[in-house]
Amino acid sequence: MNRGSRPCEAGTAAPLKSIDKAFALAGDPQGAVPKKRTREVVAGRADEVPEGARKIVQIGHLSIGIFHLKDGYHAVRNYCPHQGAELCKGSLHGTHRPGAVSEFLPDFSGRVLRCPWHGWEFDLVTGKGLYDAKSRVMTYEVRVNETGDLILVV
Repeated sequence: MNRGSRPCEAGTAAPLKSIDKAFALAGDPQGAVPKKRTREVVAGRADEVPEGARKIVQIGHLSIGIFHLKDGYHAVRNYCPHQGAELCKGSLHGTHRPGAVSEFLPDFSGRVLRCPWHGWEFDLVTGKGLYDAKSRVMTYEVRVNETGDLILVV
């Protein structure tokens, strides 16, 4: 068996190497594009965004969604690279990793953002698209300062 492939049964589809690679990159925070931004902007109060909630802010020409997940705050550009939908208005859920036929492997619980127009899915932590290894949405550093403000680095 070649590395990265799965055994196939008669009548099943070929291995999804691109999907496997997309999941591997999405699960690896080190695989995210390095953030080289330095401009810090107060995007509101942390208590405005309780766990499980989101806030969409406009900073100049940028529309950015800030999400409060179990492990903290994450921010992504509010623009789907497919056809430009307001990505951050999409649903937030988990997904399943590729596995053997009839095997479902739940993963990324609560951190997958689905585009409201065509269902393209992105990992909120890394910005990686889950449908192929080359696509992504822009991510931004977000943190809470000592006075409880959400600081977005753009």
